[in-house]
Amino acid sequence: MKIYQKKISMLITVLILIPIALATAASAESADSISDHWSELHAKLDDTLTLLEKKQSLPDSTWNPFKDDKQSLDKKINALLDEAINILNISGLSAIKQQINTCQADIKDYKNMSAELHTKKMMAPKDTADWKIWENDVKDYENKIAAYTENIAEKEQAIDELKARLQEQFSKQGIILDSEQLDTLISSVTGDDDIEIISVFNNIKAITAKLQDLTDESGENIESARRYYGMHALLLKILINLQQAYTDRVDHRYMPELAGIEKDNRWLMKKTRSLLSNSEPQHKKIYQANLDAQQLTDKTVLLYRQYLEKNKTRMNRSREKIFKEYQAAENTYMTVSTAYALIAMMQDADNLYNSITELQIPDLLTFDNKAIKAEFKKLSGRIDKEQ
Repeated sequence: MKIYQKKISMLITVLILIPIALATAASAESADSISDHWSELHAKLDDTLTLLEKKQSLPDSTWNPFKDDKQSLDKKINALLDEAINILNISGLSAIKQQINTCQADIKDYKNMSAELHTKKMMAPKDTADWKIWENDVKDYENKIAAYTENIAEKEQAIDELKARLQEQFSKQGIILDSEQLDTLISSVTGDDDIEIISVFNNIKAITAKLQDLTDESGENIESARRYYGMHALLLKILINLQQAYTDRVDHRYMPELAGIEKDNRWLMKKTRSLLSNSEPQHKKIYQANLDAQQLTDKTVLLYRQYLEKNKTRMNRSREKIFKEYQAAENTYMTVSTAYALIAMMQDADNLYNSITELQIPDLLTFDNKAIKAEFKKLSGRIDKEQ
C-alpha cells in the first residue's frame, strides 16, 4: 500500500510540475501546445512504462493466446508510442502545413469541377427560357466557371500567405529556407513527414530539457527520478519509430511508385521516337514536343530519386545515433540506483540532440528551371496517389 501511495503521489507531482516547466521552454509556441496536451501525453508514456516493466518478467513467446509474452507486449507498446507521436506532432509548422494541404486539395477540386463545366458548356444552348430553371445555358456555365476561377485565385493567395508564415516558423526554429527550398518541402511527397519529424524532434527536446530539471530537483527521491528518466527513454524510442516509418515509406512506397513512372515513361519515349522517325512532316513538331516533355519527366525522375535517397540517408544517420542513446537509456532506466547517473545521461542526451539537429532538416532542392520545378510537383502527385 505504501508503494502504491508513493506512485500516486509521484504521478500528481509530475502532472503539476511538467506543464509549468514546459511553459518556460525555449520554443514558446511549441511548448505551450504540448503543455495543453501534457496530461494526455503523460498517460500514454506512463502506460508504456508500465508495460516495459511488465515485459521484463515475461517469456519471449507463449502458446496461450490469452497470456502476454514479449512479442505481444511490444505490439501494445508500439501502439501507445504511435499515439504519443500524434500528440507530439503539435506545432505551428504542422498546423500551417495542414492548412496548405487543405487549400491545395480545394484547388484540385475546383479545377476538376471547372473542367467538367467547360465540357458541359460545349453542349449547352446559347439561351434558355426563363421558366426552364432546371436547364443551364452557356452564360450559366460561364458564371459558374468564373466563380470557381475566383475561388482558385483566393486559395492560391491563401497558400502564398501560409507559405510566408511557414517560412517564419522555420526561421524561429533556426532553419532558414528560401522560397525555392520551401516549395520543394511543400510539394515533395515526404514534405508532411519531414515537418512531422521536425515538430516532434523540437517538442521532445523541450520536454527532455525539463525532465532533466525535474530529475535534478527530485533529489533523493530515486523512484521519481527513475520515472522521469523512463519517460526520456520513451521519447527517444518515439523518435526512432518515427524515423523508421519515414525510411520504410521511402523504400516501400515512394521508390516503387517512382520506378513504375520511370518504366512507363521510358516505354513511351521509345514509342514516341519510333513515331517521330516515321511521321509525316506536319506531325513531327507534335511528336518532338511530346518527346521533349517525356525527356523532362525522365530527368525529373532521376532528380527525385536522388532527392529521396539523400534524405533517407540523412534519416538513417540520425536514427543510428539516437538508437545507441536509446539502448543506453533503456538499460539505465531498468538498472539505475542513483539520480546522479540519470542526470548525467540526460545531459549527454541533450548534447546528442544538439549534434543531430541538422540531420532532422531535409536536404531541399533549388531548381535550375521552372520546367523541372513544375514536373517535380506533377510527379509528387503521381507518386503519392493517396493524397
